[in-house]
Amino acid sequence: MMKRTTLYITILSVVLSLTCCTRNHGDIGIWFGTWHVESITAGSSPVKVEGDYFFQFQNKVFRVSQVTDHAQTVESFGTWNEEGNAMIIDFPDSTVYYIVMPGLEAHNSFTVTVSSSREVIFTKADTIGRTYSYHLKKQP
Repeated sequence: MMKRTTLYITILSVVLSLTCCTRNHGDIGIWFGTWHVESITAGSSPVKVEGDYFFQFQNKVFRVSQVTDHAQTVESFGTWNEEGNAMIIDFPDSTVYYIVMPGLEAHNSFTVTVSSSREVIFTKADTIGRTYSYHLKKQP
């Protein structure tokens, strides 16, 4: 019971820290805020997913959440770093990596092929060489 309470307090603290400030440690450009994953493709085939996925960026903290048709939310937290047209997203603690998203792994090296303040397209190859493309739109 104590471990569960500690986990809930930790998760609540992280969520509150993400919502309590605007641009912690400076401007991160277009990435700040919430992005809806509009579509995912594997190769040239669309991937059907359950619910909606959202990416959120702040400082070096990354959050991915999945909202299912039953309004249930699952989320994972990690870190991100932009290096030129590369976006590195890591989930350093695999014990809190809950999101099941096609192609998303504990360590992700995306290539940013399109980036604007309203739309982003990431591509990456998974560990078996399958190429995924993620089309994101900025939420108001």
